[in-house]
Amino acid sequence: MIAPSAGGDNPQLKTAIIAAIQAASDRRITFERFMDMALYQPGEGYYVRQAGLIGPKGDFYTAPRLSPVFGELIADQIAEFWERLGSPTTFQVVEMGGGQGLLAGDILSRLHQSYPDVWAALRYTLAEISEPLRLAQQRRLAAIPGGAEIIGKVGWRNLEELEPGEITGCFVSNELVDAFPVHLVTIQGGAWREVYVSLSEAGELSEIVGPLSDPALTRYLAQLDFGPESLEEDYRTEINLRMLDWLTQVARALDTGYILTIDYGYSAAHRYHPLKRSGTLQCYSNHRVHDNPYIAIGRQDITSHVDFSGLTRQGETLGLSTVGLTKQANFLLGLGLGQKLAKLSLPVPGLTNRQQLAEREALQRLINPAGLGNFGVLIQGRGLPPGATKLAGLSL
Repeated sequence: MIAPSAGGDNPQLKTAIIAAIQAASDRRITFERFMDMALYQPGEGYYVRQAGLIGPKGDFYTAPRLSPVFGELIADQIAEFWERLGSPTTFQVVEMGGGQGLLAGDILSRLHQSYPDVWAALRYTLAEISEPLRLAQQRRLAAIPGGAEIIGKVGWRNLEELEPGEITGCFVSNELVDAFPVHLVTIQGGAWREVYVSLSEAGELSEIVGPLSDPALTRYLAQLDFGPESLEEDYRTEINLRMLDWLTQVARALDTGYILTIDYGYSAAHRYHPLKRSGTLQCYSNHRVHDNPYIAIGRQDITSHVDFSGLTRQGETLGLSTVGLTKQANFLLGLGLGQKLAKLSLPVPGLTNRQQLAEREALQRLINPAGLGNFGVLIQGRGLPPGATKLAGLSL
């Protein structure tokens, strides 16, 4: 997979990565650290500098970019969360990694227009570490109809700032966990080894293999249903330890309510299947997908599929209940997307045929099993009253 670093790198960021390697006693850094710098290095990382590269002129699409219906259906699910929790007078929604604020805008607009009782109780927090994205979110929310009232419901905080047991309500994320930096591991000599990033004699980034860098990796790998003896030599995959720390923070702040996680990924049996011998690491640039993270450093997205089994197991360790795990297609259809599609089969006042077809195509893309429809939707909970696990989004 490794290739010499090509043109198009952020030169300041590449220099910082090389300096980190040279400063290390063994002149290497974990891939996790490399990915962290490539995406999140202050002032230089992809999500810091390239925060607007979503949509037709960007690197990739997200579900909220395709249609506001996605956010409207999430709002419907949030309203059901509120009802299942006994209609609390204060109901807090924490959206993590909210991008440019499209999802927040669609959720808030729907709750504002259609759920006055939920709206009266609502407090909405955007947990966003990127300052450019915070500014983009503020601009987006201020520009939508009713923006002044809507933005009055919203606050911005870091996840670490939430107090233990502070939240009665729900946490929501869409395509967040896949962007956490991951460790790369491989099989050599019938044992797990870790892939590090070092420098070649020519001074270019190169991969080398060494012992596992963190005992947590050993524990994580030991929990898989198969060991290295059942995998081929040079099998490689990714381990996302950051998601365990993230869920620990979320669970710490949740007193009563739900955690809704939407992302692409699989259960461990599928995610780490022997046939997936090259792992799931993907890079996105100009709507093209490839697997080389060592080009266009700081100017391309890097992601890895989520292990939902690991996320579920961590939640149960933290005292969370697993309410349900389903596919995005089933989740959205359970919330009424099928009825919305059916309505678009008939003439809709105010829409041209072209507009109807475009909207119908967008909704179909949300549930396409070869794309977004195959995303995983995990709902976890804490302190849920009887009957609170029966949710519309899990009805299929």
